[in-house]
Amino acid sequence: MSDQQSDAEVMRHSLAHIMAYAVQNLWPEARFGVGPVVENGFYYDIEVPGVALTDGDFKRITTEMAKIIKQDVPFERIEMPIDDAIAWAKDAKQPYKEELLNDLKRAGTTVAKDLNSEELGTITEGTSKVDNVSFYKCGDFTDLCRGPHVASTGKVGAHKLTRIAGAYWRGKDTNPQMQRLYGVAFPDKQQLDQYFVMLEEAKKRDHRVLGERLQLFFISQDVGAGLPLLMPRGETIKRQLMDYMREQEEAAGYQYVSTPVLTQRKLYERSGHADYYLENMYATQEDEEGNQFFIKPMNCPHHHMIYEKLVKSYRDLPLRLSEHAGLYRYELSGTLTGLIRMRGPITQNDSHTYVAGDQLKQEFRDVLEMFRDTYAQTGIEDYWFRLSLPDFEKDKFAKESDKWDLAAGVIREVLEESKLPYVEGVGEAAFYGPKLDVQIKNVMGKEDTIATVQIDILVPERMGLTYVNTEGQEERPFVIHKSIMGAFERFMAILLEKTAGNLPVWLAPEQLRVITLNQTDEIVNFAESVVEKAKELGLRVTVDNDNESVGKKIRSAETMKVPYSIVIGGQEVESGEVSPRIRQDMVVVNAPTRHPIDNFLKSIANEAKSRVSKSSL
Repeated sequence: MSDQQSDAEVMRHSLAHIMAYAVQNLWPEARFGVGPVVENGFYYDIEVPGVALTDGDFKRITTEMAKIIKQDVPFERIEMPIDDAIAWAKDAKQPYKEELLNDLKRAGTTVAKDLNSEELGTITEGTSKVDNVSFYKCGDFTDLCRGPHVASTGKVGAHKLTRIAGAYWRGKDTNPQMQRLYGVAFPDKQQLDQYFVMLEEAKKRDHRVLGERLQLFFISQDVGAGLPLLMPRGETIKRQLMDYMREQEEAAGYQYVSTPVLTQRKLYERSGHADYYLENMYATQEDEEGNQFFIKPMNCPHHHMIYEKLVKSYRDLPLRLSEHAGLYRYELSGTLTGLIRMRGPITQNDSHTYVAGDQLKQEFRDVLEMFRDTYAQTGIEDYWFRLSLPDFEKDKFAKESDKWDLAAGVIREVLEESKLPYVEGVGEAAFYGPKLDVQIKNVMGKEDTIATVQIDILVPERMGLTYVNTEGQEERPFVIHKSIMGAFERFMAILLEKTAGNLPVWLAPEQLRVITLNQTDEIVNFAESVVEKAKELGLRVTVDNDNESVGKKIRSAETMKVPYSIVIGGQEVESGEVSPRIRQDMVVVNAPTRHPIDNFLKSIANEAKSRVSKSSL
């Protein structure tokens, strides 16, 4: 850990060492990987030969940790030469620490930065050679570590071990699988208790839980991890989001295109993506002509090819191209999270705008306006922007400071003139230019990126994109990569968690449910006539004509988060009026108890078409 870490992070990292110390006391043959701080807690990757740790072992480990904490054992910092450290790891039978140390010795400070681990120890800065590394000793437990730590084991806060998961050593599935022990920690018990209250609420909002319960999507082991199957209700939500964005973009002058799902390797080599993303691409076998193809992981190189066919001069600019294409990217199995992080199909709300230099600022401003309008329409609030810039000392980008500075300057100017909140993140840029990420906190309080917009200063040159300017000379365009909703699947997951599944009427997969009081022909026929009228108005409606109690049918509609439901009985047939049941979260102002059926249906149809978030009754 660096010296800039907060007190809470120092405490959490110290607890990771205390947990590892406890495991060593219980299983002396344990081998240790890395044990960094994570959001609200810590983990440690551990291998116990011949033993599969389970949640049932938490009590023993926690009891042992309590003993160590009660003893108030000091943390002692030790420095030693790299060769002595390697010898220590070998003698201690810690092969994972030995591997890290050998990597440090072989590749020096460069690999130390790439590994980005808190467990590498302090290295000699200013040279490529690693001379000394640091350890922290706590009683009988010694660990390679940068630190810092609390003064002694008695200085830690309230904590709890939470779960065990499998984790490949250094994140590579060709390496041994270890067991990752997680814990959470806070300065006091009150904050720890509040965290678990929040956790219970978050579980109710978890889009994976809602996805199953609301029959939206599921993941089948027969299909594969990270490859969700959207059911009819889930596909309906996705289609509404896609239709909305297409309407907005076409109204703003974007033209939709369609490109193949398979592409030859040479296109990605030409664009530069093969240099940076090859490990995340799915490749096919070579064909009979020796060509290797990839399943498409991004749209931009294909859109650049279309640009070459459509643009000759400045009169053809700006050119705005959009596509809703299913992309596939290889992600490590341990990182997959429902619709938030998946392998495919990632249906990206993707567009590329090609502009001349004097058009860049206005076009970027228009893009941000579309961001604001879209998020207001979908109920996304409390988001902020992160201006993601390169770290030229670390990143392998081609430095063209004038273009990088120009593009970053345009983004800053538009943000400040629009009075939009933003932070800067060095080292977060795309390889081809600075980008503006839309950040939000998820239900667990963790920061997530919803979507992004980027200014491309590199690929137009790599791919030879040009246009003839007003002086009759060839010039390179700037390219704005825009993805307002990011991946539609991911955006749907975010909306589900933000709303706990209570989607606004225009997005709800089922907007109205008609419930029959009993199954007499008169009531059934009337209910079906209501359904037909609703469908004619464009509403998504179902009828519940099951032989169940009305109470059970009403509870079923509530469980499925249906915005409106009506019960049809003899009184409704006779009067032509209904008393709608309205989902509890929806705001209703001075609504009369009963409504003529035609008026009621027209009202919610207008609500759906206008995409408002409040009830129109």
